[in-house]
Amino acid sequence: MTVLLSPEQTVHTGMLRVRRGEPVCVPYRIRFLGPADLPALEAFRGYVFGQLPDIDAYFPETPEFAGLHLGERGVTLGLEAEGRLIGCAILGLPQPGMPAFVDDLPQARPAVTATAHMASCMVHPDFRGNGLQRLLVTLRTLHALGAGRPHLFSRVALSNPRSLSNLLAGGFLVRRVLVMHASGRLRYLLHRDLGAAPPAWVPGSERVFAVPELEEQRAVIEAGWVGRSVELDGPVPLVTYARPVEAVQAPPQDALPQDAALEVTP
Repeated sequence: MTVLLSPEQTVHTGMLRVRRGEPVCVPYRIRFLGPADLPALEAFRGYVFGQLPDIDAYFPETPEFAGLHLGERGVTLGLEAEGRLIGCAILGLPQPGMPAFVDDLPQARPAVTATAHMASCMVHPDFRGNGLQRLLVTLRTLHALGAGRPHLFSRVALSNPRSLSNLLAGGFLVRRVLVMHASGRLRYLLHRDLGAAPPAWVPGSERVFAVPELEEQRAVIEAGWVGRSVELDGPVPLVTYARPVEAVQAPPQDALPQDAALEVTP
């Protein structure tokens, strides 16, 4: 279903408190972008790409990428301050028959029409440190709910632990480590199910791995663990995995030996 959104409507306003590490008091607003905003959006995205120390952290999409996420295929939020675009965030709404992040889940999958993609989020380097990426995650989450899409997905480069931290703080969980076949780049697949209660964890099941420890992470994911947090203070980012209680399944009673069945308590 396509919902008409006026780009003149302000979604959220606030004050920026930091610019280039110095205290400021700069008003900003967030609104939905429309087709007329595409030139400014592409110019902003090009600028951010040009500032990245490691392009692996954010692989540039095709020039028409942002334009595809208007109307039924998604929405694009623009964050404006000082008369210019200083941030953007895309929520993709995949349609039946389209490639979708849900295709990479290793088990029973929701319908593609129940999913949404946290597809892209950028903040101008001058204004990082204001919590804007987490705010943009929250706003897109609420829009996904309004669109009837309770399953949220994102792909995050292993070389982008800051974005990983922001998404995990927003309730996402690491479900897989992917190799993107076209480029060979490594990505975490993140998932959040807004229709389910947050997981409870098996006590003592925590396992901590440095981001480069790929095979170790894949092994625990295969065994039922999910990534729930990342530590950024050390020389190498550390991802903590834990086993959800629901992943621990007792064998059925009729599969147990007679004496073992007698020892099982409700």
